[in-house]
Amino acid sequence: MIDDNIPKQGKLTTPNSEPNEDIKQVYLAFCDILGFSNMISTDFDGTLEIYREFGQSVENSQFRGVEVTMYSDSIIITGPDLYQVAGSVQLLWFTALTRNLMMRGAITYGRYWERKTGRSLLVASDALVRAVKLESMVSVPAVFIADDIEIFDDMWSNYFVNGPFSSPILHFRDRNIINPFNHFWFRSAGNRAENLLEQYPAHKDKYLWFLALHSAIDSNKTLAPEGKLDQLIADGWISKASSDSN
Repeated sequence: MIDDNIPKQGKLTTPNSEPNEDIKQVYLAFCDILGFSNMISTDFDGTLEIYREFGQSVENSQFRGVEVTMYSDSIIITGPDLYQVAGSVQLLWFTALTRNLMMRGAITYGRYWERKTGRSLLVASDALVRAVKLESMVSVPAVFIADDIEIFDDMWSNYFVNGPFSSPILHFRDRNIINPFNHFWFRSAGNRAENLLEQYPAHKDKYLWFLALHSAIDSNKTLAPEGKLDQLIADGWISKASSDSN
């Protein structure tokens, strides 16, 4: 668990900040493509073609309310709203899986400063430092949400009322993660994971974890924190009837 003291609201400025260089409070997702370094080292031309297609898809994707930066195998998504950042990572998952790529990463919350000058980009962010640290601890194809981030009840109520594919966030094996699936890409995602397992048996633990998540959704297991449904009903977020209908 990340236990840094993080200012929670508002913009910060410093005496040395130049005009329009406010320090913002953002949710920040840091993700990387699993196996990219090995792929680019062993098959540069083939991997470059896949990477170009992936990058083009990212450029064409409808990310809303966030900023996306991509360099080599790393992608940074920042925004002031957790739902938009989480939804953007879910869209990124879809883009990756369509090209037989998987990701790992982390979402944190904190301060973010940047300066763009021509083609240069300077970034300083404690949120980025923590996200990189947490991402390095992720040993499975998943984007973890830092333990100190509050996931608001409206996001969990959407999961219970409209089903798991409507929510960008799931709770699996004691962690809050980004949902890598959607209505249109569930069966195919599982099939691709099975094919990758056969192709790269040395990394079977990673693919088996992903397939276990796929199976949990397929078998209608509750992928939310224990007791969350009862709490949402008690607090009036959802009715018992609406949760039962799902």
